[in-house]
Amino acid sequence: MNIGYVNINSGNPRDTTTIRGLRENGVVVTEITDNTSGWKKFIRITQKIRGGENDFDLVIVGYTGGILVPWLWLTERRPIVYNALASFFESMIISRKVGRKFSFSGFKYWIIDWLAFSLSKSILVESEHQKNYIHKTFHTSSDKIVVHLTGVDNSSFYFDPSVKKLKQFTVLFRGKFLPEAGVDIVLRAAKMLEGKDIGFRILGHGLLEEEARWLIGDLELKNVELITEYLPLNKLREKMLECHLSLGQMANHPRLQNTIPHKAFESLAMKLPYLTGRQPAILEILKEDGTCFCCQPGNSEDLTAKILELKEKPEDLEKIKERGFNLFQKTLTTKAMGQELIKRIRV
Repeated sequence: MNIGYVNINSGNPRDTTTIRGLRENGVVVTEITDNTSGWKKFIRITQKIRGGENDFDLVIVGYTGGILVPWLWLTERRPIVYNALASFFESMIISRKVGRKFSFSGFKYWIIDWLAFSLSKSILVESEHQKNYIHKTFHTSSDKIVVHLTGVDNSSFYFDPSVKKLKQFTVLFRGKFLPEAGVDIVLRAAKMLEGKDIGFRILGHGLLEEEARWLIGDLELKNVELITEYLPLNKLREKMLECHLSLGQMANHPRLQNTIPHKAFESLAMKLPYLTGRQPAILEILKEDGTCFCCQPGNSEDLTAKILELKEKPEDLEKIKERGFNLFQKTLTTKAMGQELIKRIRV
C-alpha cells in the first residue's frame, strides 16, 4: 500500500504514531506538509500530491487538517481518510471555550467538522465514545468512523530500569493545563497530603498555567515541583520514570466522556502505574484494578484518599504496572495498532 499523508501541522503525536505504525507494517508513506499561511498552500499541496512518481492508493489528512478535506475532495480522485482524533468543535468550544455552542464561533467549527466528516471516505477517531459523539453531533454514518487509538512513540517513551525512583513517594502529573486535565484537583490533593511524605511533580503548560501558579502560591504548597519549560525527550523521560505513580485526567468534564489522553499510553509504555478519573473512554482500553487505578473525577478528597492508599500498597502498584505494561506490549504498540488500521482502511 502506498499512502500520501497530508498535513498543515507536522509533529503532532497523533500523526507521528500513525505514520510510524503504518511504516512498521510495510506501508510506503510519503509525508506532504505545508504549514505556511494563506490559501496558496492548498495549491502547493495538490501539486506535491500529483508531482513526481506519486501513485497513492489513498490520501490521509492528518490531525487538525480538517480544512484540507473539502479541497482535496474537489481536486483528488483518490479516497480520503481523515485522521481526526476528535472534532474541532469539541476541542475549541467544549474544551477551550473560545465561544458558546450556539454562537458564530460554534457554528464555524461545527461546519468545518461537518464538511470534513461528510466528504471523507473514513474518519479515524480515538474511542468508541468519540465515534458515537461524532455520529450523533454531526449526523455522520457510523459505518465510516473507525476507532484508531493514538498510542505513543515507543522509541521516545519506554521503560528504562536504569532510572532510579526518587526516595520520596512522588506522584506525576503530566500534560497540558486544559480544563479537562484537572490540575486544580491535583493541587488541592497535594495540599491535603502535606506532611504525609508524598511529593508531586507536575510537568506541563498551557491555557490554565497562570491559574495553576496562582493556586500553588495561594495554597502555599511545599510538596509540589512545577516544571513548565520545554524538556528534551531524554530528560522528560527520566523525570517521568523517577516517579512512583502517574495521574490521568482528574476533572469532571464532558470532554472526558470521549477522549483518551496521550499520557495514558505514555504511562503504560514506561511501566508507570496509572491512576485516572473514572471516565468511560479511558475504561474502553483499561480495567479498574486490573490495568489501572480509578478515583472519582473532580473530587480532590477521593484522589487524596486513593494516593494515600496506594502509597501503603507497593505490591498493588507493582501488579498494576506489570499488567499495564503487558497490555501495551501486546496490543498498544505502534506496530500492533498500525496492523489493525491497515485492515480497516485498505482500499
